[in-house]
Amino acid sequence: MMLTVCTRAQLAGALALGASVRQHHPEQRFIIGLADEPADLPAVGPCTLLTLTDTGLTSGQLTLLSARYTPTEFSAAVKPGFIRTAFERFSDETTLIYLSPTSLLYGPLTPVFNALVTHNVLLNPHWLVPPADGLAPDEKHLQNVGLYSGGCLGFWRDAETERMLAWWEMRCHEHAAVNFCLGSCLDGLWLMHVPTLFAGVGVLKNTGLQAALWNLPQRLLVRQPDGWQVGLGDAQTPLLSVDFLGLTVKNEGLFQHQNRLRLASRSDVRQLLTDYRAALTSFSYNAPHPAYGEQPEPVIRTGWRRTAHTRLTQLSRWIATVPVKPLHR
Repeated sequence: MMLTVCTRAQLAGALALGASVRQHHPEQRFIIGLADEPADLPAVGPCTLLTLTDTGLTSGQLTLLSARYTPTEFSAAVKPGFIRTAFERFSDETTLIYLSPTSLLYGPLTPVFNALVTHNVLLNPHWLVPPADGLAPDEKHLQNVGLYSGGCLGFWRDAETERMLAWWEMRCHEHAAVNFCLGSCLDGLWLMHVPTLFAGVGVLKNTGLQAALWNLPQRLLVRQPDGWQVGLGDAQTPLLSVDFLGLTVKNEGLFQHQNRLRLASRSDVRQLLTDYRAALTSFSYNAPHPAYGEQPEPVIRTGWRRTAHTRLTQLSRWIATVPVKPLHR
């Protein structure tokens, strides 16, 4: 089975993902975990819908989580619970692949399903090679947001997987806020601990998997008659999935300050974006604001605004700490 978690505002993307799953994996059950109220939804077709109530959260717990988090953080906080619930609800399923609602499949994820036969949990790293150009982001940024992407994960039904999901769910309920000073960043930062805390954990290193804003500078795409190919160095492999987080909505995601990918010089990425926007139009609807996540989404400052804010903050800190000699008349 395959699962995504979204708000009502992200439902069009989730349904587009579901359509691509039916194209490349018609044998797989596709599940949408709705991190929102299920009112006034469009038809979800053959997709299976799970609600917050299905995860076992009480109204009191939802109220507390909603008051604590932004809509983005709230979705991250409840994601592990939806994965747990999917395994509980569909006892005949042994595998689950999680994909973010901003993703689209371009080929079958057979390599991931095959790898799950010998692993309990599969993690997908943001990068496969270190950057060496001095641009942003760098490795220090990944220490804030996590080495592994929370938007592409694999799970095998196992007691160890249940233990991992219980731990992850508890941590995300308490610590899903984006606060780098406190070592907290959505659900993905916790994944760095998984290889050392749990058995049977594997790392995916398929360049065709989850091409995204953060790794596209390292991967070139070529459209062939039989589909897209992606290259890292001299190696070519079929493109399996793309995550459009931060590509369609400028200030979305955790890599808003990147200055490495320039769309003006990447006709391949622009073509993918054109095709993706066309796919979304089939499922667009007047989505209401998310019902959960009462804290405002942070303001993303770029360009001169970010520079001015940084310098003014530094000036304010200097004024507050500079020693002042007493004046004597």
